Amino acid sequence: MKNIFFLLFFSAGLLSFSKGENYTTLILVRHAEKNNESDSSTLTPAGYERAQRISDMLANTDIAAIYATPFIRMILTASPTAVSKNLPVTTYQPHEMSEIDQMASSYKGKTILVIGHSNTIPKIINHYTGSALENLTSYTDLFILHIAHKPKLKSWYLHLTY
Repeated sequence: MKNIFFLLFFSAGLLSFSKGENYTTLILVRHAEKNNESDSSTLTPAGYERAQRISDMLANTDIAAIYATPFIRMILTASPTAVSKNLPVTTYQPHEMSEIDQMASSYKGKTILVIGHSNTIPKIINHYTGSALENLTSYTDLFILHIAHKPKLKSWYLHLTY
């Protein structure tokens, strides 16, 4: 439980560090544990617990929008946060970087929760930062990505484990 409170304190402070139109903040999380490899898989009991934990961690974070890819496991991962924030879950195509660019432009100065896949979360981060992250192997990774909107600023990310 101490790790969750540290993450809340740390991420809340970090998210308020660069408010304004210069950055859009994406909180990137892989979907929670799934029952099987099918496209229609739901979450395991541990996955439902993780989805709720994500919501609890973000309880004090001002989130403007929630995005998930159009798979049941994604929507189920996003749902507790969507309910607590009274926001819809908007679907996006994970391999279309133009959609992510549009998301970031539409929410300048705001924070968005993005639920993705083990291979798409690193792709988004790499797109903005030039890093070379590999596919995720854990369900406990949370990334905070600040996307710069001014040429002299740089996009950067923070990798946390919860």
